[in-house]
Amino acid sequence: MSPKTTDVHYEHLCEHLGMALIATDTDLNISAWNAAAARTFGAAADRMIGTPVTHTLPQERRNEAERSLRKVIATGETIQLEFSHRDPRGRRRELAGTMAPVVSDSGERVGASICVRDITHRIALQTELGETRKMVALGEMAGAIAHHFNNILGGIVTSVDYARASGDSVVQSRALAQVAQAVQRATALLNGLLAFAEGDRRAEDLGDLTEVVADVADGVEERIRGLGIEFVFETPNIPVMPVARTQLSTILNNIIRNAIEVMPNGGTLGLDVSVDAQSVVILVSDTGCGLDEAAKTRIFEPFWTTKNDDLSGGPAAVTGLGLAIAHGLVHMLGGTITVTSELGKGSCFRVTFPRTDLA
Repeated sequence: MSPKTTDVHYEHLCEHLGMALIATDTDLNISAWNAAAARTFGAAADRMIGTPVTHTLPQERRNEAERSLRKVIATGETIQLEFSHRDPRGRRRELAGTMAPVVSDSGERVGASICVRDITHRIALQTELGETRKMVALGEMAGAIAHHFNNILGGIVTSVDYARASGDSVVQSRALAQVAQAVQRATALLNGLLAFAEGDRRAEDLGDLTEVVADVADGVEERIRGLGIEFVFETPNIPVMPVARTQLSTILNNIIRNAIEVMPNGGTLGLDVSVDAQSVVILVSDTGCGLDEAAKTRIFEPFWTTKNDDLSGGPAAVTGLGLAIAHGLVHMLGGTITVTSELGKGSCFRVTFPRTDLA
């Protein structure tokens, strides 16, 4: 094949390529525009040759595209760019462009090429898949809620029937106490669902960090009495600092409850609070059973739990909502929560959120 024939062959190939192909000079003006580009952007080559290539992009993406194209020409890199576009019929399309340098026979970079493909269908499939996953998750959540409420209501019905069949006031009193506990479980479950769904937006209830943490620590002392758990509380001198009292108390109590539950035979529970120039860092550690890698990836999922109901110390733990609620509230406060853990050695939850006392 002669050089002239080769040129004609590649020109024909580019012209009839199934995706839009655009080339520019070093000033980013269009020098080539194939038939697919004309169909995609609704403009023939004779209108587009010599115009800035960035004019084919949405206004808000032009500066980014220009920087990327100049980088392509300067460095020889290949860069991807995705953007939205209205086709000639006014339909919104999602396009992906691969930008690469155009190199002369001498090896000089003389412009850039943009190969544009329509990824609308792919994006639609990804969205559909995401919606399907949401529906599956919603179904699982609904099933979990129904399961837990069925257990609670079943316990209430059994206790009431037992009380009605007995003429013994002591038995009736015990049955009513069991009903009251079941109702409290149901209330805690509903409150947990609301906190997870709405983020518990009672943010105006502010308290001092030291005071809130101290109140939580006092509650821990009561909770672990007789369980063989040593409580190590580390709180250096912390400046007076306003925090969302309800949210922070809920976060810490839920993490601490989880830590107590994983140490049924005793152990060490740690609570450490520190403050640096920008953040508050709280560590809650335990010497419980620890988590494997699979468990660590799911530990903050709602309704997922490693514990059986009979090991639980509270309603949130039974339903697997405690850590999920803590996770949601931490993010609502603009912070992060992470866990490090090793099987057989325990876990450490790290809560970090920005200081609110900064000007």
